[in-house]
Amino acid sequence: MSFSVSELNAGSWVMFELPGFTTASSGTAQDSLDALRKASTTSYYKADGSLWVKLVSSGDVLGSQAAAASGGANLQASK
Repeated sequence: MSFSVSELNAGSWVMFELPGFTTASSGTAQDSLDALRKASTTSYYKADGSLWVKLVSSGDVLGSQAAAASGGANLQASK
């Protein structure tokens, strides 16, 4: 499953709990849910049969359909 954010201000974030998922394709592994909450970069935490992911935006999207976008964050999770 792919997750991405593209229109958040730099440093803004969103966090998901993914029951049954075990692997994140990128990001920094955290050793607790509290550490994940405090992380300032895209990260993940595995516990109790769930994968928690936090996507942290690198900046505003400065594009449109006619121009390439910049910023955002992305991550893939799998079971």
